[in-house]
Amino acid sequence: MKRKVVIFFLLAGIVFTANGCKKESDENSEAELLSSILSQESAVQAACQRFILSESSCVATTDSSATVCTGLITKLKGEILPQELNTDAVTILYFDCFTKTNYAYNIAKACNQNSFNSNSDYRRVQRTGTSQAEISWREAFNKCGSLENEVPPSDSGISETGTILRSDPF
Repeated sequence: MKRKVVIFFLLAGIVFTANGCKKESDENSEAELLSSILSQESAVQAACQRFILSESSCVATTDSSATVCTGLITKLKGEILPQELNTDAVTILYFDCFTKTNYAYNIAKACNQNSFNSNSDYRRVQRTGTSQAEISWREAFNKCGSLENEVPPSDSGISETGTILRSDPF
């Protein structure tokens, strides 16, 4: 219990310290981040929340990670093959890889909170857009999931698990 209290105050301190360095337009993102820190139930839940936050900087009305993560975790685990290896630890590796892919896309796209109306729009454009940002995103996404015979990035830890994704879980 003492460890949880220390971690809470450490994370809260980081969030509130960073608050002084942010623009006021980032208030929603900060509130979502603080909410996610306070509501974390497990490491896989935290990984999903990071994934949702990676999309939120480009989305006007972002999904609430507290609301959607249970479904996303279930979907992602359901796509991991072989099924007996769809553990929380493996799921975290996939979420982390997809999160990095989103951040690279956000930079390439130079997006902001007005770029997409919703997380669904953000994901749709990633999958169907024709700009170099979308093409690069699809290549990186396929690598993370070992889709279309791609190999995951060596720093992702996914190759060592001996797993692949059956299809796009999102």
